Amino acid sequence: MVRDLRIASFFLLALGFSAAMAFPGVDQPDPPAAAPTPLEEARDLMEEENYKDAIRSFKQADKLAGGNCLECQLGLARAHNKIGAYKVALERAEAAIRLAKDEPNLALAYHEQGTALFALAGDDPKILGQAEKAFREVLAKTQGKINAVRYNLAAVLLRQGRDADGVALLKEYLENEPDGAYAESARELIKTPLRARKRLVPDFELVTLSGDYLTSEDLRGKVILLDFWATWCAPCVAALPDLKELARRKAKDPFVLLSVSADHDEAALRAFLNKNGVTWPQVWEKSHEFIHQCKVNRFPTYLLVDHTGEIVYSASGWGPGIERELESRIFFAIRTAKKNAKPAGD
Repeated sequence: MVRDLRIASFFLLALGFSAAMAFPGVDQPDPPAAAPTPLEEARDLMEEENYKDAIRSFKQADKLAGGNCLECQLGLARAHNKIGAYKVALERAEAAIRLAKDEPNLALAYHEQGTALFALAGDDPKILGQAEKAFREVLAKTQGKINAVRYNLAAVLLRQGRDADGVALLKEYLENEPDGAYAESARELIKTPLRARKRLVPDFELVTLSGDYLTSEDLRGKVILLDFWATWCAPCVAALPDLKELARRKAKDPFVLLSVSADHDEAALRAFLNKNGVTWPQVWEKSHEFIHQCKVNRFPTYLLVDHTGEIVYSASGWGPGIERELESRIFFAIRTAKKNAKPAGD
């Protein structure tokens, strides 16, 4: 109905334009543009990814519809999922399920329900089961035509430890879309299903400024403190004396302090390191690829990786509180690594 009204308005404007051409001696005023409805505003805001304002417009539109606007409930569920308000998103998705009468809209509602449930589930088997049921509803109601749902359902199955079923779905996803939006992530999960249950450090192959070649596989069994920093970052520079002391004290432990610089000038970085006597491994990535893979957007950021490759602690900034917490976490991670170390010769 809304689409028809938009078409009708177009033809009315066209007729007004023709009349002006027929009577060149008379100036015809432009007809006033119709103000968009709250629902139209909400649609536009969603396209602009302005989710918070879209929520306000959807609420207004739903109020005008007496609280029975299906599109509003679907939009609110999606917008709340986008901003991470998963509990509200779940409520809105369930309201949309109650209102929806046709398969396509039910599929949309179940998708938002599944998304919210998966985000809220953690390791809770009951909630993960509910998320699985929601995504299976989407597959059934779309006859498997929405390929991205295979990826979502696979993630739920992997979180539950059902690796064979999850990997099979990921392979189906890749068969349908080898270059799809989630293709890279799907391949990583097929290779290491554990990534769905734990926050593992991305596989890396890094060359240090001193010419060493460090890989995640080579460092497995050791505790790694990844230090993402830059010379232009005052807190990063303030942390250097403490990091230098940390590297010295842990030199005989199964521990590696690995700094990754976000600097743009390699020569300036090298000069700074030499001037300040920094000797532990330093990586300079012109592309910042590893920084992006680790989802680092603040400096300094510290990721503590245990002997299995799991990121067990992360922090941004620097100060006495962060230093003490890092010291404590590193101590326990090293102790666990030593306890689980294989005896020489195995």
